[in-house]
Amino acid sequence: MLRITDARTGETVDAVRARRGLTRVEAHVERDDLSALRVLLVADVLARALELGGTPVATVADPPAALRARADALGIRRAEGERGGAGPALHVLASASGAPEGPAPGRSASEEAAPMDATTMGATSMGSTSMGENSTDPTSTDPTSTDPTSTDTAPAAQGPVIPAPSDADLDGVRIEVAPVSGTADPSLLRMILLAAPRRQSLDLAAADLDGARETLGRWREAVAGWATRPSKPVPEHVRQELRAAWEDDLDVPAVLEVLRRVEHAEDVPDGARFETYAYADRLLGLELTRDIGTQW
Repeated sequence: MLRITDARTGETVDAVRARRGLTRVEAHVERDDLSALRVLLVADVLARALELGGTPVATVADPPAALRARADALGIRRAEGERGGAGPALHVLASASGAPEGPAPGRSASEEAAPMDATTMGATSMGSTSMGENSTDPTSTDPTSTDPTSTDTAPAAQGPVIPAPSDADLDGVRIEVAPVSGTADPSLLRMILLAAPRRQSLDLAAADLDGARETLGRWREAVAGWATRPSKPVPEHVRQELRAAWEDDLDVPAVLEVLRRVEHAEDVPDGARFETYAYADRLLGLELTRDIGTQW
């Protein structure tokens, strides 16, 4: 059962009370910027996690057109429900204070409040073996691309600012997301955002973009190779590790850490590695299987 921190109380609660009942995941965005994009991404991953647990989900959001274009580029699914519709609601929105709602378990308040930088990202999700500084991915797009996700320094085309909802306006659990600043290659942005704890502010200027590019390219290439090997099921202990990670307050960096371990695990056959990465990608949405069949 997925448990999540309710920002109204700071307590961890069951995300849903009835696993088979319809649940609304409502994303509240105030403007067109990367922080709002992160809110949409967290809502997308939350909906995916609930669906993997057998809960039917209706996603709800009404982003301005420019932000919707950014979300499309990141593979964030479009909303399909209406606010105030049937079922309990989980509300995802930017942190009211622009800072995390409190230290995560095992972390001090000063650690949780510090912006995510390259060193932190390497320690929490990628691992030292996947953060090479000079690696390149020939499939990545030009960092100077004019894609709408590539910059957040010129918000001139923003739509009207919508006031953030108050606690009185929300009828369910409130999930807060810390802000993002800086710019990044749009082809890497989903990976960069997923690698950072959602309650920790993220400065893209300090993020290890080369490391993210190398990891993403290496994983896609490896998955394409593993797909040619005899299929094996996801090892049960690996499946449990993955589920334990995302069901513990939607800890996506821990999910990425499990994949890093499986990549080099001697007791996991290649066919099982493929199934593991394909299974995890149902949550991550990183298109880890996209290069299958392109190597030959």
